[in-house]
Amino acid sequence: MLDLSVEGKRKVTAAMDDLRQEGILPSIAGDIWSEGGIAIFGVLAYWINADFELRERLVSAIPFSSVRHTSDEIQLATKKACSDMHIGHFREDVAPGDGVDTIHESVQNSVSDNASNIISGWECFDGWECNDHTLALIVHAYLKQSEVATVFKKLRGMTTHFNHSVIGAKLLNDCQKRNSLSVTKPPQDNDTRTGWGGACRQATWYMKYQVRALLSHQPSSLVD
Repeated sequence: MLDLSVEGKRKVTAAMDDLRQEGILPSIAGDIWSEGGIAIFGVLAYWINADFELRERLVSAIPFSSVRHTSDEIQLATKKACSDMHIGHFREDVAPGDGVDTIHESVQNSVSDNASNIISGWECFDGWECNDHTLALIVHAYLKQSEVATVFKKLRGMTTHFNHSVIGAKLLNDCQKRNSLSVTKPPQDNDTRTGWGGACRQATWYMKYQVRALLSHQPSSLVD
């Protein structure tokens, strides 16, 4: 595992050295992934080479569970990761004026999520927030609307019924066979990462498996 890590770093630093020789500045993308008490701060470098091909390399995946996710910590971790992979130079001040920091001028652009801490921490770079994260926030706000939220609450209730009731599962199975559909259960809405991905998959499932036919076999308390 250690050999793979050393070899991976060698390839990334070699690629960054080649870019510098060609006068090409890489762009960076970053995000903090967290789940179950584990947090990792990832930084990705990407660029277009001389053949107009998009290339990317993982610059760093830093354990961040025990670190406060402040803008200062994010900026420091980013600069250290970039410097370690030969994207500019960075050394913290040991005395006033003794520090070295050429990271900003060694990065073309940056892309991050919409979290205020990373936006603030990356103010030193020229960049934008990720469109995917912006769309995720829009969808999440839409699903919070009262009428829409009521529909998805019913879908979650029916899903729980199908996944825990033996009779409900049998009725669902019979209904799918009668309508020449593949036999499967609706997915659980347990997407804690985006908060809405699971709900969308669940809604898609009900649309695919003829929601009217399914509802006709459910107790009125689940569909009223």
